[in-house]
Amino acid sequence: MKASDETPVYLAADCGGTSCRVRLFDEDGQLLCEGWGGPANASLGLEAVLSEIFRATRDALAKLDGPTIPLSRLHAGFAMAGLVETERRKEFLRTPHPFASMTAETDAFVAQLGAFAGGDGGLLITGTGSCGFAVKGKEKFYIGGWGFPVSDQGSGARLGHLAVRRALQAYDNILPSSPFCKKLLAEVGIHPAEVSRWARTAKPADYGALAAIVIEHAHAEDEVAKNLVLTVAKEVNQLIRALVKRGVGEIHHIGGFAEPIRPWLDKAYGRYEAQARGDVFDGALRLINNRTGLINKTGKVRI
Repeated sequence: MKASDETPVYLAADCGGTSCRVRLFDEDGQLLCEGWGGPANASLGLEAVLSEIFRATRDALAKLDGPTIPLSRLHAGFAMAGLVETERRKEFLRTPHPFASMTAETDAFVAQLGAFAGGDGGLLITGTGSCGFAVKGKEKFYIGGWGFPVSDQGSGARLGHLAVRRALQAYDNILPSSPFCKKLLAEVGIHPAEVSRWARTAKPADYGALAAIVIEHAHAEDEVAKNLVLTVAKEVNQLIRALVKRGVGEIHHIGGFAEPIRPWLDKAYGRYEAQARGDVFDGALRLINNRTGLINKTGKVRI
């Protein structure tokens, strides 16, 4: 691709609570390169999110063969976790940016768009956070996804948060201990005062990172860990049931916590499981090309 080439280049970004991943595509939809950044949930603020998107984009551009592509040539579409609050959405629309165009929607909205190729269906995300989203004809609706700690049931952060509380209860001899409790405390602080200090600055991603410890010990038949996983699995079942009650017949389940929690879910809901026709990046491309979602028309800036 020549530096003087003015053909469109598309930047699709998956902005989650744990990391930000971007992919660049040419006008034919062929993948050019991929890059990574840090946590990019909208609840962290748009300045922080865009900083991670820029970092991930530069990481991707550094892997590109030939001359680099200026940000001003990129048509950007973001699947952004946490982009549900009215003020955050307004902030997105008024934020200056260096791209040729910039549009965004919630991660659930964009992932559903990709999974069902713009058609009807339900999308359940369980990652650091959680959210359900469905399209039924002209109706679109969300279930959950209001952020940690008031929502995000059935998520990795929710499991990690429950795990820290349970480990402290074991330390205080309120409830029985187990190898899992000792391992968990070794990660965040042996003494309750250390755990309390850790928790004062802990973000959802920090709690979500503890989920793997719980899952590992649950598979090893640690009863404390197993009960925690079953508690969170029940919450995921509730999210699925809520979508089904709204008349959603097909549900695609994605997210970094989807596979770890899947063996613990109610098998009866398997009949609603749908195979995806595309992924979140396909959804982001549709978002850009269909001019769907939030379209930022603010003047450009150079960075």
